[in-house]
Amino acid sequence: MSVTLEMDEQALNCLPLGPGERERAMQIELACRFYANGWLTLGQGARLAGLDQFAFGVALAERGIPRQYGLTEAQEDLAHARRQ
Repeated sequence: MSVTLEMDEQALNCLPLGPGERERAMQIELACRFYANGWLTLGQGARLAGLDQFAFGVALAERGIPRQYGLTEAQEDLAHARRQ
């Protein structure tokens, strides 16, 4: 599934990003915001952002978003560690 957002071009041009960077930045920002709202787990947020869990954790920290580390996240981390 893919989602298309229509945004005002004048507003987009105010972003300090080149056209090639905007889509990627928005993908990461949305994933971080959805995680902060409790809508996604860390693993789900990382997948939506197109990052590994460590890099997604860094993105969260850069934005001052605390990690919500519950049972689901612990189970995901354990499963991920076992696959390594």
